[in-house]
Amino acid sequence: MLENVLPLVSKPARYINTEIHSVHKDPATVRTKVCFFFPDTYEVGMSHLGIRILYSILNERTDTLCERVFSPWTDYEAQLRSAGKPLTSLESDIPLSAFDIVGVTLQYELSYSNILAGLELGGIPVRAADRDNTSPIVIAGGPCAMNPEPLSDFIDVFFIGEAENAIHEMIELHQSCSSRHRFLEVLSKTEGFYVPMFGKKTVQKRFIQNLDAAPFPLKPILPLMKPIHDRVTVEVARGCIHGCRFCQAGMIYRPYRERGAESIKTLLASSIRCTGYDELSLASLSAGDYSSMQTLLPDLIRYYKDQRVSVSLPSLRVGTLTPEMIKAIASTRKTGFTLAPEAGTERLRGVMNKPVNDQDLLDAAQTVFANGWNVLKLYFMIGLPTETQADLDGIIHLANELLAVGKRSTKRPVQLNISVSTFVPKPHTPFQWCAQASLEEIREKQSYLARGLKKRGITIKSHDPEMSLLEAAFSRGDRRIGQFLLEAVKKGCRFDGWTEQFDFQKWSQSFRDCGIAIASYSSRTFNLEDELPWDYVESGVSPEFLKQEFQRALKEEITPNCRTACAQCGVGCTDRDAMTSEGTSGVSGTDATDPMTTSRVTGHESAVRIRCKYSKTGRIRFLSHLDSMTVFQRAAARAEIPVLFSQGFNPHPKISFGPALSVGMESEAEYLDMEVEPFIDIQKLPELLNAVLPEGIRILEARVVSLKAPSLSGSIGQYVYEVTIPDLYALGREDRLKHFLALPAIIISREGKEKDIRPGIKSVALKGQGNTLIIILQDFGTIKPRVQDVIEQLFVLEKEQVLAFKIKRIGLFCWQQNEWMSPMPV
Repeated sequence: MLENVLPLVSKPARYINTEIHSVHKDPATVRTKVCFFFPDTYEVGMSHLGIRILYSILNERTDTLCERVFSPWTDYEAQLRSAGKPLTSLESDIPLSAFDIVGVTLQYELSYSNILAGLELGGIPVRAADRDNTSPIVIAGGPCAMNPEPLSDFIDVFFIGEAENAIHEMIELHQSCSSRHRFLEVLSKTEGFYVPMFGKKTVQKRFIQNLDAAPFPLKPILPLMKPIHDRVTVEVARGCIHGCRFCQAGMIYRPYRERGAESIKTLLASSIRCTGYDELSLASLSAGDYSSMQTLLPDLIRYYKDQRVSVSLPSLRVGTLTPEMIKAIASTRKTGFTLAPEAGTERLRGVMNKPVNDQDLLDAAQTVFANGWNVLKLYFMIGLPTETQADLDGIIHLANELLAVGKRSTKRPVQLNISVSTFVPKPHTPFQWCAQASLEEIREKQSYLARGLKKRGITIKSHDPEMSLLEAAFSRGDRRIGQFLLEAVKKGCRFDGWTEQFDFQKWSQSFRDCGIAIASYSSRTFNLEDELPWDYVESGVSPEFLKQEFQRALKEEITPNCRTACAQCGVGCTDRDAMTSEGTSGVSGTDATDPMTTSRVTGHESAVRIRCKYSKTGRIRFLSHLDSMTVFQRAAARAEIPVLFSQGFNPHPKISFGPALSVGMESEAEYLDMEVEPFIDIQKLPELLNAVLPEGIRILEARVVSLKAPSLSGSIGQYVYEVTIPDLYALGREDRLKHFLALPAIIISREGKEKDIRPGIKSVALKGQGNTLIIILQDFGTIKPRVQDVIEQLFVLEKEQVLAFKIKRIGLFCWQQNEWMSPMPV
């Protein structure tokens, strides 16, 4: 990590590594060093459950070190390249090239450019053929590994399937093999592993038979900056009993398996206790299909309600929703409700094998609106096989019907947020033989829907059709497409799943330079007898079943779900009763007993207000004010501080903070107030909080203040800063200071307006004979000068140059009794 350049990049907290429960080992004490590379930003990667599970498994081994790395955003990559520094791991700052194994997550086709860029930036030859005995083994796994061909020139080994058990075999084989070549040779003969250098072979997906026996971390890493999914997540089931014909996950994660309810409760209790999260998520491809959901959900809601922990089911299938489930979810914090009809007509849903009728959707929406939600999100897909104009009209008609239901069901204004994606044919699905619609067709369909849904109360967002085109090309690609990928990376393609970074011009030029027509991959229709690029990968679902499902789709025939009747898909379920289990959890870590036996927060009519002074130093100075607030809220929960909550629709802990500290500044004088139950031991509070706060934040003192005392943000008005002047700007500092202080006005421009900040500058003075300034600022009416403004004007600098100054806040003061006083009461 280049700490000195972090002030220059966006979201520097992505790189600081001071997370709770991250694992740090001495590399000299282990035999195998592994780094997991997630080819997207930190906040995306830390939302991925799989990487957390495997990280925990490997770090429980005493002979293995496992660290993480995420794709650096373009600004940080530029800084690394400018400095000639490699991409390094988050935990120990080790270059990727120094690890024995680099494990790459293949979650999304549009992250492929990040994979090649990250390997090169980490000092690893991009092409597998160019690596030697000093290079790490690059192993890739995830749903996109079901078609290894596009990346086969760059990845040493592909793992097909679920890795919880196989990862131990991989480590033990690595430690037993005398050379890199020998390790690859042995892996090529091991079930679930495919090594391209030894040629194509049939490779069978591996999977966990018993989900309860699968390891799961009891102490998940707690990110300091907000990830995309910021909550405790426990996988309640893996696989899906339905067979939606467009859905790759529903096919490749078969068979369906469930985790026992008691195991789920144990995992949730431990995770919430050690993280302080206020939301839990029951994850699966279709949470409503979980066989014990009707009892588990009310149990969880009832237990966690007093703790102000909400329960979410992120993937609810309309056919599995019951009014009771919706009402139960409504009893916790309402963060939004999503339905996924996918298609606008029952006919097309039949083609997809998603037998949801319009009345089911309308009934579900009515219950949702009646239970307090006023915003409903809907997912639709366009470009599906056999789609007609009537199906597009069906989306418009259904949206209008749902809006009308909302208006009848609640007195509040209702809003439909409609998301429209483009169908992407995926390997190992019944629609793998189908072509993707052309760009012209997709744009025309999107425009038609936009016109038809232009109505108050409805917003529509369509996925970029060029992104979908590229996703389809990689999804269905063969090995030839790898040269095009490499060319695009050389042209600077990065973060292609991010709208602001996606540059289709570069991709199109790369295709032309390589003599490849992108439509030859995305819009190609395969015959059922054709050899597909991914045929040698066996998902467990037989090709015969997929062909049968494709033919049934054309006839608009429904295949019953696995609980209703076995469709003989080939995955080898021998007993459908075994799809549910109540076994012992294979949890990782300690304290795997006593689920749901302690309450974290209780209510109380009385209250005590405690004011804390704290410092914020080191790398954690790059954490934003908003993220810092969350850190304290979760630390209080982990320390079992009985913080009181506000009332109303969305209760929040009664913790308030002083003026925000700018990202990158240190401080030894920050303040917060918290209202707690009256029996708390004030003397122990700093010790309790310091035991759970991350490195760099420390409670310095705590005292009781009156509930009627002015708020910190409303009473603090004077700020003292210690500023270290870089040697580059130190020459002539005394003369600069004299001239600056003699100015009658100091004009700055902020948000298009000019302001004179001179009345808010109380003093600027050198500390001794060194290069340190003490700057005292104070609010003067509407004038609130920033210390950065003072430095900029004093040294006549650009805003970027100010970042070179080291700034520490050393004092905050309130105006009381006609003088500036410390916020801490005497």
